[in-house]
Amino acid sequence: MHEETAPDISYLRLLRRIADRWRLVAIVFVAFALPVTAYALVFIPKTYEAVAKIFLEDPRRVSAGLMRDWMPTSDASFQLAILKSRSLAEAVVENLPRETTEELLARGMHRDYLLDARNLTRRIIGRESIVYSPQQRAVTELQTARVTFNPLPSGEVEIRAIAYSPRVAMDLANTYVDVLQTRSRSNIRDDARASREFIENLLNQTKASLQESEDKLAKVSRGRSLKLADRSAVDAAQVSQLENSLAEIQGTKEVAKVRLANLKGKDASGKPLPQAAQQQVLRRLGQLQEKLAVLQEKYTDGHPLVRATQAEIKDTQAMLAAGPQPAPDRAPVPQFGAGNRAAAAKQIADLEQEISALETREEIVKLRLARLSQNLSNFGTEEMEAAKLRQTVEAQRNLYTTLSEKLGTLRIQEKGEDRGLRLIDLAALPQRPSSVPAMKVMLLGMVGGLVLGIGLAGLIEYFNQAMETEDDITAATGLPVLGWLPTIRSDRPDRGAEREPLSFIDRFAPNTLPIEACRSIRVSLLSLQRNQDVRTIMLTSAGPGEGKSTVVLNLSYVFAQAGRRIVMLDGDLRRPSLNRPLRLPVKPGLAEVLASDLPLEAALQPIKDGLQLLAAGSTVGADPGVLLSADNVGRLFDLVKGHADVVVFDSAPVLAVADNLALASMVDAVILVVRAGVTQRHDVVRAKAMLDKVGAPVVGAVLNRVSPRETRRYYRSYSGYYGIEEGTSSRRRLRSATSWWPVGQRSEKAG
Repeated sequence: MHEETAPDISYLRLLRRIADRWRLVAIVFVAFALPVTAYALVFIPKTYEAVAKIFLEDPRRVSAGLMRDWMPTSDASFQLAILKSRSLAEAVVENLPRETTEELLARGMHRDYLLDARNLTRRIIGRESIVYSPQQRAVTELQTARVTFNPLPSGEVEIRAIAYSPRVAMDLANTYVDVLQTRSRSNIRDDARASREFIENLLNQTKASLQESEDKLAKVSRGRSLKLADRSAVDAAQVSQLENSLAEIQGTKEVAKVRLANLKGKDASGKPLPQAAQQQVLRRLGQLQEKLAVLQEKYTDGHPLVRATQAEIKDTQAMLAAGPQPAPDRAPVPQFGAGNRAAAAKQIADLEQEISALETREEIVKLRLARLSQNLSNFGTEEMEAAKLRQTVEAQRNLYTTLSEKLGTLRIQEKGEDRGLRLIDLAALPQRPSSVPAMKVMLLGMVGGLVLGIGLAGLIEYFNQAMETEDDITAATGLPVLGWLPTIRSDRPDRGAEREPLSFIDRFAPNTLPIEACRSIRVSLLSLQRNQDVRTIMLTSAGPGEGKSTVVLNLSYVFAQAGRRIVMLDGDLRRPSLNRPLRLPVKPGLAEVLASDLPLEAALQPIKDGLQLLAAGSTVGADPGVLLSADNVGRLFDLVKGHADVVVFDSAPVLAVADNLALASMVDAVILVVRAGVTQRHDVVRAKAMLDKVGAPVVGAVLNRVSPRETRRYYRSYSGYYGIEEGTSSRRRLRSATSWWPVGQRSEKAG
């Protein structure tokens, strides 16, 4: 006994079967999409959309040099974060006209279903519902449903506002622009004022330090010219250079520590930054100014060393201009998303690595400086002190000049505008409603209808599990597949009471693929005779319309072609069909032979030499189940075996009626016909179980009407072997048909 196993789903074939159900998909799509489209066009309220445009300048696009200091810009990503922040939305709500605020509260586009569910739960358990204030509701409505921001690659940002009234839409977009500009101006001026105050204090300290250094130099010199010897001067120059390098390294380290402290929100000790850090930055700036002066004496401004030194000077000046931390009463900095937090973490790690490298360089420079200082220990202290004081005075003078220029820049910035935020267009009054909401609903309906249709077709095909290949039949029933027949297109009906089996010889030459497929089935049946005598063969199927009559007709032909005496017996007494393609009468036939004493010879209708038909006959007034009883079938076998070597029975579907179950238990072989892509797995299993229950000798199955796709895939070269394709000309078809049986004889029998 064959044990049924779970089928292996071929998802590629499943997709193909879903595509074959395109009519079902189209019906479901139209049935779902049309009502949704009608709802979108009729019931969705009209909305209006207003668009304002601003431009956010990226600081990286501003040209370097002196003009950059005179063109202050704010970070574009920072401005965009402010645009999306809740604090700006609250400020916008406070500045909206009264009628605009009333629409936000009265006709909300956003509904918080989670809040509704929470309030329902709270009411059930007897607690008070959560109710937000009008301002909170207006801010939520503004951020979630009314205003969107669309950044463009060019730097422009579109502020799109949606409302039920054209005036309200315009007010929403323009109020956002006004509030953003006001806040941006305030931030720029606050930053410039804080930087100016810091530079003024730093300038005063530098001026006092410069005066003190000049007094010390005058006191040491006392009008004398204190100079070192040549070799000592070289060593002193190296010492001075190393001291400058040390100061530069220490200044860079302090700047890195300050940046690290800013990213972490405090310095390494958690206390305000010490004054020594500022002095280190000042000293580094002085050294860089001196280094730049020396390089400019040797090279042009385009030299890489000059440009690199200028870039370092600008970084140090930017550090000095950063000033102290913002006061506590300043507006809070917006919190950014996970991407910015990851970037900040990477910057912190890079700074920590940079500080570690600078500390290593600092130790190396200190060791070299100690060795050179040991060499200069024998020279006069006054000469050494004078040389250092001259260098300090020169650096402080350069720093004083730089700070004076920067102070003038900051004073202009404090009174100026933010050039990083520019207004392109204010929102105009919308002239016509927006089609976007209706289009979104219609698109949703179309997508939903398509998904629903494909899903329904997929479910049907998944649970139906149609038999498509020989492996499917074997896996479901354990039966070997004796052969297969391709799909042949015909204009004659193959279902219902008027169905007509397809005769391959009426359409093809003798050596085409369909005929050869029938010969292959004949060879498979003849191989069974090595173990048993197969003289009576019955073809059946699980349901109607699966092509068993077509298999009977063409299989009988190829048996007769092999020289066997064949009797085709139409055992489907309810819907006989074998006589139709042969244009022969349906009676007298099997019913008359079984119900009366009509001789078998009188009911047999010759077709050609060695091939005869016993039609179904007329069952008027008789029950097919009674006619096909075991006694009648046994008597019929005794009669018909004397007139044929092989008897081929056409029977009724097993699952439709039980007429032929007695016949199935008495024949030598039963063949189950399965229609590819149509017959369902569970039907085949049930039919096989019913035949096994009555003891029918089911020897195999035939896969009928294999799709052209599968035929081309597996058997493309088969028909070409004979040089004859399926598309045979009409002349050759006619010649094949006339060789089958005489037309005059057919007409005479039909009459």
